[in-house]
Amino acid sequence: MALSSRYHLSHNIRQTSLIAFGEEFPHLGKRQYEVLKCIRDLNHHGIYPTDREIAKYLGYADPNRVRPRRHELMQYGLITEAGKKICPVSGRLAITWKISSRILDKIDMILKMREEVRE
Repeated sequence: MALSSRYHLSHNIRQTSLIAFGEEFPHLGKRQYEVLKCIRDLNHHGIYPTDREIAKYLGYADPNRVRPRRHELMQYGLITEAGKKICPVSGRLAITWKISSRILDKIDMILKMREEVRE
């Protein structure tokens, strides 16, 4: 099985690990990676962010800059709805997001491999 041209091998990751990663998890684009990392970082601090919180954390004024990527991450099964809360940015009731339990034990590896694939 040949490795896709989108992968640049790093000295730190075995080719077989990258192949397995590519088969189990979708290729993450730059903004998908940023949104996933933001949700992971905030979840580590006990915060389940809304779309507006994610946008603010990433420095975007418009939450529509992150919503499509967040929706894709949800479709991939990487994140899931955590509940609802009053958003501290908008003051309105909003859906919150968390890392999916399916990948919770793999999220750091997924992000690390995505960083190394980009190099």
